[in-house]
Amino acid sequence: MFCLLLFCLCEVLLHIASGTPVPLPPYDLKRISVFENATIGTVLDIVVFVGVHDQIQLVLNGSQEDRIFGFSVVNVTAANVVLTKNLNREIKDYYLVRWSYQDKGQREIPYIMKSTQVYVLDVNDNPPAFTEYPPDEKVQAVENVAVGTKLFEVSAQDPDQDLGGAVVYHLDPKNADYFAGNIVDGNRFAVSLKKQFDYQEKSIHEVNITAEDGGGVEGYEPRHHTSIQIYVEVIDVPNKPPTFLHLPYTVDMYEHLPPGTELMQVAAMDQDTGQPLPLLFSLTASQPRPDLLHRFMIDRETGVVSIVDEIDRESLLDVDGRLNLEVTVTKDAEEAEWRLNATTVIYIHVLDINDNRPGFDSGVYNGSVLENSPYAIPVTIDFPEGGIYVHDYDAFENGTFEVTIVGDGGLFYLQPGIVQNEANVLIRVKDSSKLDYEKLSVISFDIIAKETKTREQLSSRAQVTIYVEDTNDNFPKFASGFYKASVVENALFGDFVTQINASDVDSGDGGIINYYLVGSGKENFDMDEVSGVITVARGSHLDRETISKYYLTVEAKDNLGAGNRNSTQLEIDVLDYNDNVPVFQSELYESFLIENDNVPPEFRRTFVVKASSSDLPPSSDISYFIIDGDHQKNFSIDQNSGQITAATPIDYEKMDVNSTDSDYLRYFNLTVMAMSRGLHALNSTTTVIIFVEDSNDNAPEFEQQLYVGVVEENASAHTVVLQVAAADKDSTPFNGHIQYRIAHGGGDKFVITDEGVVLVGPFANLDPDQTNPRADAYNLTVMAYDDGTPRRDGKTIVHITVTDVNNKSPFFVKNIYDARVVENTDIGTVIAKTLASDSDENHELQYQILSYDEGRDEFHVLQQASAYDSWFSIDPSDGSLYVNGSADRESVEMIRLTIQVEDVNASDSSKPQIDTAQVYITITDTNDNTPEFQPPYTAETPYYLIKLREQVPTGTLLMTIRAVDRDKGENGKVHFDILSSNNSGVDLVGVDRTSGELRVKSPIDYDCEGCQWINFTVIAYDHGSPALNSSAPFYIEVEDMNDNTPVFTNLPVNKSVQVWENATLGTEVYHILAMDLDHGVYGKVGFFIDKENQEKFNVTNPNSGRVVVNGDLDREAVSNYRLWVQATDNYLDPFGERKESSEFLDIEILDVNDNAPVFSSSSLLFRVKESAAVGTLVGTVVATDADDPQSNNSKIVYYTVDGNGSDFFHIPNAESGDIRTQSSMIGLYGLYELVVIAKDLGEPSLASNFSVTIELVDENINAPVFLEPAPGALARIHELDPINTEIEELYARDEGDRGLNSEVRYRMGEDIHNDDYMFFGIRYDEETQKGYLYLAKQLKPRDGQNGKKYYKFDVIAYDLGEPGEPQKEAVFHVIVYVVSKNAKEPKFSRPHDEPAKVFEILEHTESPWKLGYLPPASYEDPEIDDPVCYYVAGGDPTKRFKVDITHSDDILFVQTNELDREEVQFYDVVVKAHNCVNSTLDTRLHYEAADLTQLLVHIQVLDINDQPPVFVNTIEEFDKEIINGTSVNYKDYVSGITVTSKVGSIVSEQVKAIDIDLPPNNHTTYSASQFVGELNYDYWEDEADSRDPFIIDADVGTIRLNHSPRPNAQGLWRFIVTASDPPLDYGPHITNATVWVYLLSQSQQVEFVLALTKEEFRQKQFTLTRILHDVTNATVYIDEITNYVNEEGDVSDSYISVFAHFVSPVGVIVEVDKIVTLFDENEQELVKMYQEFQVYKIKRGDTHQELEVTTEKVLKLALIIICVILPVIVVTLICIWCSEVNKYKRKLRAANAMAFGTSDSYFTVRGNSRASSLHVV
Repeated sequence: MFCLLLFCLCEVLLHIASGTPVPLPPYDLKRISVFENATIGTVLDIVVFVGVHDQIQLVLNGSQEDRIFGFSVVNVTAANVVLTKNLNREIKDYYLVRWSYQDKGQREIPYIMKSTQVYVLDVNDNPPAFTEYPPDEKVQAVENVAVGTKLFEVSAQDPDQDLGGAVVYHLDPKNADYFAGNIVDGNRFAVSLKKQFDYQEKSIHEVNITAEDGGGVEGYEPRHHTSIQIYVEVIDVPNKPPTFLHLPYTVDMYEHLPPGTELMQVAAMDQDTGQPLPLLFSLTASQPRPDLLHRFMIDRETGVVSIVDEIDRESLLDVDGRLNLEVTVTKDAEEAEWRLNATTVIYIHVLDINDNRPGFDSGVYNGSVLENSPYAIPVTIDFPEGGIYVHDYDAFENGTFEVTIVGDGGLFYLQPGIVQNEANVLIRVKDSSKLDYEKLSVISFDIIAKETKTREQLSSRAQVTIYVEDTNDNFPKFASGFYKASVVENALFGDFVTQINASDVDSGDGGIINYYLVGSGKENFDMDEVSGVITVARGSHLDRETISKYYLTVEAKDNLGAGNRNSTQLEIDVLDYNDNVPVFQSELYESFLIENDNVPPEFRRTFVVKASSSDLPPSSDISYFIIDGDHQKNFSIDQNSGQITAATPIDYEKMDVNSTDSDYLRYFNLTVMAMSRGLHALNSTTTVIIFVEDSNDNAPEFEQQLYVGVVEENASAHTVVLQVAAADKDSTPFNGHIQYRIAHGGGDKFVITDEGVVLVGPFANLDPDQTNPRADAYNLTVMAYDDGTPRRDGKTIVHITVTDVNNKSPFFVKNIYDARVVENTDIGTVIAKTLASDSDENHELQYQILSYDEGRDEFHVLQQASAYDSWFSIDPSDGSLYVNGSADRESVEMIRLTIQVEDVNASDSSKPQIDTAQVYITITDTNDNTPEFQPPYTAETPYYLIKLREQVPTGTLLMTIRAVDRDKGENGKVHFDILSSNNSGVDLVGVDRTSGELRVKSPIDYDCEGCQWINFTVIAYDHGSPALNSSAPFYIEVEDMNDNTPVFTNLPVNKSVQVWENATLGTEVYHILAMDLDHGVYGKVGFFIDKENQEKFNVTNPNSGRVVVNGDLDREAVSNYRLWVQATDNYLDPFGERKESSEFLDIEILDVNDNAPVFSSSSLLFRVKESAAVGTLVGTVVATDADDPQSNNSKIVYYTVDGNGSDFFHIPNAESGDIRTQSSMIGLYGLYELVVIAKDLGEPSLASNFSVTIELVDENINAPVFLEPAPGALARIHELDPINTEIEELYARDEGDRGLNSEVRYRMGEDIHNDDYMFFGIRYDEETQKGYLYLAKQLKPRDGQNGKKYYKFDVIAYDLGEPGEPQKEAVFHVIVYVVSKNAKEPKFSRPHDEPAKVFEILEHTESPWKLGYLPPASYEDPEIDDPVCYYVAGGDPTKRFKVDITHSDDILFVQTNELDREEVQFYDVVVKAHNCVNSTLDTRLHYEAADLTQLLVHIQVLDINDQPPVFVNTIEEFDKEIINGTSVNYKDYVSGITVTSKVGSIVSEQVKAIDIDLPPNNHTTYSASQFVGELNYDYWEDEADSRDPFIIDADVGTIRLNHSPRPNAQGLWRFIVTASDPPLDYGPHITNATVWVYLLSQSQQVEFVLALTKEEFRQKQFTLTRILHDVTNATVYIDEITNYVNEEGDVSDSYISVFAHFVSPVGVIVEVDKIVTLFDENEQELVKMYQEFQVYKIKRGDTHQELEVTTEKVLKLALIIICVILPVIVVTLICIWCSEVNKYKRKLRAANAMAFGTSDSYFTVRGNSRASSLHVV
């Protein structure tokens, strides 16, 4: 090393010494960089030599690979470093280049050595390559794999650097439904399941995944991508149920088809076609007869449905011969979850054959009919019960037959005569003249039922015996058709009234008559049933004033009261007795007087008290007296008329204050007595209150005669100016109350309050400049009025001066200003001048921009104000608007802003004086924007990329280039041109200058040099001045075409292969290869097989060519397959160009042992008797095997393994399949299961099991056993009981046998030595399986010849036995005791007239409750010791009582259900005693005192306090009560008072609550609370008074006024009324109601004058309110009902006044004028009201003016017309005359309607009025 350095140093020194220059590079060449895509010849660097005088000599040193670089000498001093070979950074990215040089002219100087480092830079020139993916690009997944499961992963690598080597993955959008992808483990792409697979929908999915790089440095280079196709094969799972084919299933079959007949075959398929499972059929239900399911069977494998047992159509009549068999098909899967099933129905119609003859339900019938029965009366069939029932259950003509009578002599006919299937046939009377008991008592004949429309004409016959019964045919007769009697109303119990008798010519019981009273009021009288004597009953309520006459009917019945009946009329007059005290019409009378200290004052209306007595004269004549309260003798009363008058002058101020509630309430409280004038004079009293009112005699007086005030011109409304004051010497609220009014001079400028305060008016403008004429002072005349009558007043003068203030606002000369400005105009340029004015002298105006209201671009889109609010400003002193910023038209083209001017010298700074105006600014355009290319050209991808297939036609549109210039007009128009091309692109493509359409100009060939890419630039420029432009690069990729066909290269010899039939899915059968000379996708070959064989075979992956098993193979089904294999290029593009070729491949299936033995039948049923010997052959099972019959695979052996019959049956010979018995089976029965195994001898061995059902047939070994009656039981029957009387129940069972062997029937045991059995019979009931012993023959009298007390015989219970089996029987010994006809029913030992047994019990007592004991009943014959039974026979329909017998034989009467007195207060229960023989007990008997088998029990239910008070007669549910007749608890009461109503006056008498309990529990008290007023002014005169406005009478609920309302008060009051009962038992009970009291003005109340009493009106006042509601559509409230007082003040006894007001649907009180209009418009609808209510007149409530046409208004109108034009006066007079005529015409018609009720009245009803819910009091 040292030597080398020394050598170099010496050489340098030598050069220096010789003067030779040393070449030095101008810069360091040790390190350079070059992109790997640099082309050959690219200059990498320049070497410059200094001091070289001759030609330079350059030499490259190193290996051959370093020869990638070279030098190109430029001149003697410089050389270029150039690239001589292509670079590839992925192969080598670094080079060390060694080189040397010398000056050829100075060769003595050695070469200078140099070295340079070359770094190769990356460009994105490699696409990603998939390095990891599933084998063969195929994945398998089971169909039910869970969503979200990862199916596979892929991984791709890109050798490029940075973004060029960054790989991202994309899943084809076509796969987005089923698959999702995500990055795992850094750079692996996992694909998971997104949607559940469905094999039947799609079995193979092609998943396309694209790997794309990032596009090189900063993403500006083109991106490269690579795709891979992964095939996901879905493996089918059996998750779908099977489905039936060829639906629906219907079949017709004849009845009685032999067993084994096949009806039809059902078919089904497994919807899982990928792995179909065997299907098994079964019958699962039979509807609507489940019991018939066992008569059908279905082959489990074939689905053939056949008959097991005969079907009788007639047994199916209840379902019309139709059956629905439910068939279930089930998958035969090993796993339970895959054993899915489906169900369908076979509709079977059983057709008829004629296999039934017409039949009767009995061969013998007994009946009866009354003599003289008229035509068509049916005969009563006594035996058997239910009448004559005939039937033939065959269908249609087979079941049609006729029924006829033979041998009746024409007495009867049958109905119906023709029968279809079945009918109850009636025997009806045909000739009633022959039905005479005395001539013919018994009739016998036959009935024949015979088919008429069949070939066989089958028939049957029944015998009928009819007994004719005698009748009672005479009626009782009275001596007279009418009887009359009388009785005094105070008659006592037992007093004789009259006696009535009748006669009957019949003999015996038919001539014995009983008498009965019928009719309303009969309870007041008793009539002896035998003698006919009528007396006053105990507890009678005779009251002449209630009922003065009783009209009763007397009935006479023969046959001891049970026979024929006749009647007569009886009138009983009730005579009068003085027993009624006089009753006043009102409990309280009230009236009013106005004070008069000079003469006795007069009442406003005649004041009369009235009382009446319901007795007859003279007891009803009344005298009147004042007996208390008139100590000063101020009043007198007329003793005859009851009229009260004032007798002395009355001074209000001298009267004492009577009330602690008010200093102004003064009244007299008188007691008036009314006394009757007859014998035993009676009297009563009432209270009379006379209120005295004050009179007005003082006028108000002001404190000053002149008042002076000052106010500013801008004073606000209600500003106080001053206050005046006046006083009134009167002290009462009306007379002393003062109101103030401005009588003159105020106009709308000033108002005055009730306190005398003068205020500025609410709409006053005091500005002198705005008044005409100008006014700066006002003189007002103020009046003071009191509220007295007549009203008195006083007056004063008020002078007011108006002072001026500065109060005017400025205003703009124009409301809107327009301005235009060019965008980018210089700042400060004025664009508009605004101007405002102010009339005030000292104004100072300032301008400002108040708001930027809106800014819109050229498309009228609203922009944010922040984008333009700095562009303009305004001069605050002169209003000049100028530019303040750079305006951009493209952002905002139009601006609207609001400017404001303000007078800053306003007098009131809190109220600024301002005005506003609007300025519209329009911004015009300049050319300041270049065209912008549109997507796909973006800032991220600043180029256009187009793919184009070679040889596309000339003129093909490649794309339309779009560029947008934001300028407007010509500045915004864009044109296009092509600038340059790398390979004459301008010759291959062209662009339309205007539209931008890029089209092919000449053919493009992929194979020409440089034609794989076409690159050029397009420029877009606008038409502005100067024009602006922009450019964009275009890259067109030319694609190749497909022109080669795939060729198979490795087909097997003979094109045939083999595979085992048990090959698993995926087993490779053969690997096929093919080749295609094309490249890329066109050279990639995919393999496919024909669809017909895809169920069994498939290709694992199209590009693999591996043929695999795709389904289960079964050599026994198919032993050979021919597959057609197709080779296709470009197979991944379903829509691309493809070429294909195909060949066949034969596949032979090799056999394996895969079939188990199959039994020949799906089910087997064998029968064997329980007595069969050991070794008896039961049956044989047979199975077959589908495997090769020549191999052991098909050889079968049998043996049993399980089942409850394995202990009794077996297969001794394994090869035969014979089933034999192996033990004794005596005593066994029923079905036994035996599991048989059939096993083949193959390897591995396969087996099948089969369930065999063996029925052990029962043999009749056991006899029935009697369970009822108990041994030794004694049956009873009355010797007079009729035939068919039921005596005893028989019940026996055969427990040990089954079927017919166990079904028990009954018969009489015959005995040749004893004929007792002949009197009885047994009737069998199929439902209860019991026999019923009944009387079949009339018994002989017990005391007569051959009569018996006991009958002894045997009854036999026997089983039916199966055919061929002997019947078994059991015997029961029966003893029937005959009750003698003389042994009557047990009786109670009581007299005929003994009163009822009485019990008392509180309501709601818990049950059961022992009420007490009853006396026993006994038999009259002491020899009879039979038990006595009791039951409730009447008076208890709801089953609330019963009779119990205690252990000591006491008779206990018990309550069984809770009692409610409000439902029933008294019960009269009939208890009956009987001999325990009757099986049916009548529980609807009426008590007969003469029947000693009956006992009357009277139960009184005592009251407790369990009911609350219930408000009645209110408005809430009025319609509901009227329509439904229900009693409801009302919640609202409405009434009204007027402003003239006085303290103490009645507000409402309608508040009423009812408690349905008895006293004292129902005593109701009332209270009022929660008073709420909704008023316009203070209600009361005395504002400090805090008393309740209303008071209520605690006992009767009458509401009275407790204060006087003010005259100008309006509104309403509402408050709560509470009704409560006493605190007893469950009390107190409290109920609330709301009372609404309207305060009415004098123009809001209508008075109706009616010719009715108050009571008559109250009974039907709802009808009046309903009529008025229909006419006015308003709610009608009745405010007051009083006696009518005429214009002269006389009180009428014949008329009443009804005061009412009307409220509209929106709650506003309707004025009377409006009511008048509605009455006129609907006058015809009022006819009902005039007729029913006898309307005398209708008036305004406060005057005597009748509600007719408003004459006053008409007259005023007439006067106005007279003043305007004289000729119209005549017309006006005619109108007035017509109006008056109309008024009197209405009166006349109303009078006619009231008097005559004519329907031809003027009041004809027009239309239908709606009866809506009314609100009335």
